[in-house]
Amino acid sequence: MKRRNRWLALAGAATALVAAQVGLQLATAGPAAAVTGIEKVTGEVSAVDSQQTHTSEAFCPAGKFVIGGGGWAFAVAADDSEKVTLVQLRPQHSTNGGRDSYVVTGSETTAAMTGDWWVQAYAICASSSGLSGYTVVGTSNGVTSSPSELATAAGCGGKRAIGGGARITNPGRDVSLQTMRASGSGDIFRAAAHEDVQGYSDNWTVDAYAICVNAPSGYEIVTTESTARNSEAEKSALARCPAGKRVHGTGAATTSVAGVSLQVLYPYNGLAEVQAFAVESSPVSQDWDFIVAQAICAF
Repeated sequence: MKRRNRWLALAGAATALVAAQVGLQLATAGPAAAVTGIEKVTGEVSAVDSQQTHTSEAFCPAGKFVIGGGGWAFAVAADDSEKVTLVQLRPQHSTNGGRDSYVVTGSETTAAMTGDWWVQAYAICASSSGLSGYTVVGTSNGVTSSPSELATAAGCGGKRAIGGGARITNPGRDVSLQTMRASGSGDIFRAAAHEDVQGYSDNWTVDAYAICVNAPSGYEIVTTESTARNSEAEKSALARCPAGKRVHGTGAATTSVAGVSLQVLYPYNGLAEVQAFAVESSPVSQDWDFIVAQAICAF
């Protein structure tokens, strides 16, 4: 747990596409109101071993909808700490009476990784009765062998993204997630990924997901940059909701540079803050600027 404690210490210091699109309308439009019954649910830790990928899923209580989430990938040995990345942070809404959930998958970034590691998922859930206009929107680009790709979930229309997610399909060990965040106004949710510095011979794609609602009371998006912005091996950022508001959804983004990946996106401190952590999954000599953490806040 040394790596986890080290990351939390860094975060504490930070305190001072569109080939296919589907949406499901679950409620009619209504006036702005506070979201009710909001809570964070912690998923089980995945297997702790040296497999190429690990997945964890956090389930909402029965009757509640998923509105956001997060997760992290954690290597047990300090020497392996930059060798794992997130490749999926995805909300799953059930339409057949099952429970909503948030699914997180991580991947090794090199075949030389032999140590144990794990992932953990977090779901942010809320009472369905307080989510006016709830709609889940997803986008998927066609497969590609390009070094980078951007997918945009643009289905919120007059609604706003209260949360979202991203998923890389067929990342191998060579494609890392770099962006999963809402636009400044919250009308769309973006996802971006990048191949590593050696490139990737196979085809892959990145999907984006937006959880759209009629904007709740006090809706705003807070985005905070990291203080580090050079060629550091790792960077952290923290976004905090204003007093009286709570985190409903999370987001993060890094510079589009090969070899940089998101490793942690964590709703934190009683849903008051969002912490983001990015690493050089392969050595990067150039500066890769700051990273940002994003908190989607409301009453």
